[in-house]
Amino acid sequence: MNTRANDLLDGTEQQLDPKIAIVWAVGSAAPPLFLTIAAVVTILAVDAPEWMLGVALFGGVALTLAGVVWARMAWARWRWTAWPDAVELRHGVLRVHESVVPYHRIQQIDIVRDPLERVLGLSSVILRTASASSDAKIPGLPEATADGLRRRLLTLAGVDDAV
Repeated sequence: MNTRANDLLDGTEQQLDPKIAIVWAVGSAAPPLFLTIAAVVTILAVDAPEWMLGVALFGGVALTLAGVVWARMAWARWRWTAWPDAVELRHGVLRVHESVVPYHRIQQIDIVRDPLERVLGLSSVILRTASASSDAKIPGLPEATADGLRRRLLTLAGVDDAV
C-alpha cells in the first residue's frame, strides 16, 4: 500500500496539484479563443470596418484571459480532506460547495485521466455512491497519489476492487 495514501487520510487539508489549473485554463480559454479566430476570419473575409476587428480581438483576448484567471482562482479555492470515516470536499469561486462523502456510502471509485491530464501526469478520483447527486470528484491528483488513494479508500469503504 502506498504510504503517501495513508498520509492523506489523517485529516490534513489537501490542495490540488497546480498543474490542474493548466487543464482548467485550456478548457475555459479555448472556446473564446476559437470564437475570436472565427470572428476575425469572418470580419476579414467580408471586408467589415476595422473597428469590428478591434472589438473582436479585444473581446476575445479579454474573455480568454478571464478564463485563465478564473481557472487559477478555482484551483486556489479547491481543498479536500480525508478523515478516518469520510472525505470532505470544498471548492468554488463565487458559490462555495462543501460536501462530505462517508466511506460507508461509497460503492465505486473510478480514476479518470483526460488527454491533457495524462500529458501532465494528473488524475481525477471519482467517488460514486448510490445517489448520483452525492457523487464526488477530486481532480488534479498526481497519478501515483490517485492510485494509492483509490486503493486505500476502497479498503476503508469495504468495496471489492474488481479492476
